[in-house]
Amino acid sequence: MIQKPITVARAEFIENLTSLINTSGLPSFVIEPIMKDFLSDIRLMAQQQLETDRKRYNELLEAEKE
Repeated sequence: MIQKPITVARAEFIENLTSLINTSGLPSFVIEPIMKDFLSDIRLMAQQQLETDRKRYNELLEAEKE
């Protein structure tokens, strides 16, 4: 299976999210707090992924030294 390039996946995500927001029928004052909650959750997930990646990388470096 061919993996979609991250740039294409990103562009499609933006297009889909924009379409969802525009067709939701919800006013911006309802969408805003929803998006803030998502952003907060995504920031936490990104930080967790960074910590996991650093740990794995450091473990690989240590294993390479041995």
